[in-house]
Amino acid sequence: METRPLLSLRDDARLRLDEGACLPLRSQFGGCSACAAVCPVGVLSVAVERVALADGCTNCGRCVAACPNEALQIDGFDAIEKLPVGAQPIELECAKVPADARSADAIVVPCLGGISPGRLAALNERAAGREVRLIDRGWCGQCKAGCGPAHPAQAAVHTVALWLHAVDEPIAAPHIVLRALPLARMPADIPFPDRAPDPGPAMTRRQFFRTLAESPTGRPRTTMGTDGRAAFPASARRESPERRRLLDAIAAAAQRAGGGVPAEFFPIVTNNGACADHRVCTAACPTGALKVTEADGAAALTFSAAACIACGACTRACPEGALAVEPHGGGPERVTVASHTRQPCSNCGDEFSPRAGETLCATCKKSQRFIGDAMSQLFGARP
Repeated sequence: METRPLLSLRDDARLRLDEGACLPLRSQFGGCSACAAVCPVGVLSVAVERVALADGCTNCGRCVAACPNEALQIDGFDAIEKLPVGAQPIELECAKVPADARSADAIVVPCLGGISPGRLAALNERAAGREVRLIDRGWCGQCKAGCGPAHPAQAAVHTVALWLHAVDEPIAAPHIVLRALPLARMPADIPFPDRAPDPGPAMTRRQFFRTLAESPTGRPRTTMGTDGRAAFPASARRESPERRRLLDAIAAAAQRAGGGVPAEFFPIVTNNGACADHRVCTAACPTGALKVTEADGAAALTFSAAACIACGACTRACPEGALAVEPHGGGPERVTVASHTRQPCSNCGDEFSPRAGETLCATCKKSQRFIGDAMSQLFGARP
């Protein structure tokens, strides 16, 4: 898969965007605003044509943790990928905590609220039984990031604990430990003393000019229409890194307990029988969970619940209203959602999936309709 460049949303902020992974930017059917909804200072806005970041970003990473497809990224959270050496408990600390107040081998991230359930579950799995603590300094209620009275990592901790309980994992889940510090020691902003902003993959000359022409700061790109053309091709789709981390951690825990990943983890896609093989759903799917395979004059629409983030883009895109998504109840295997017989168009010869009595593909039918309408307007008769 081609490595896509990351775009900085502002020169004075560390937040960067992978346009190809952002659901609203991929197509008009994206329908996601999770990042804007969790932004504690309300400076993120999302629309079909652009993602915008206003003045005031705290660089907390809460939007990064909320993004279902990891389209937003901020440097600093990669620290959680490395385990400190030894047998002592693993402690996660906010970057605002002074170095002299935390353990020497603590894992420091910009904000504990920016740790997603998948990252936390993966860390707990790598810890192999070592206790994982998220240290609460009692500052969150007064933090500039607007965390409120509840600890910002509480939702992630709760999610991981629920999944580990569901698979009867004997290893303890990560938990929050209160170790208060005087409020006077809290800096106003999240410091990044040892980190320079990561510009992401270097752009080629072609990528630079394409980004200049099509990025949210320039001309809005043409979003996907009902003809199935996507702003980002199939090669630009990718499995959600966050979902993969969470699935791998749950699967490893379930294997230790002698079971499997619960069906509650897997979405399910159903077809009411109206599928007409338009394939707009596969173009809209950002993760490749929906794919079409062709063999021996037949086409099959297949679905992988392991890759599905239940965004609903496929259901909104389907011109026939054939698909429905339920967030729970599926399984890890790729399954067939719809099957179609293919035949060559009697006019152009391209293969298509006909309905009863059809001999022309959709393009040729549209062309004939256009010619017929033109003839009728010009001569009062159809050919």
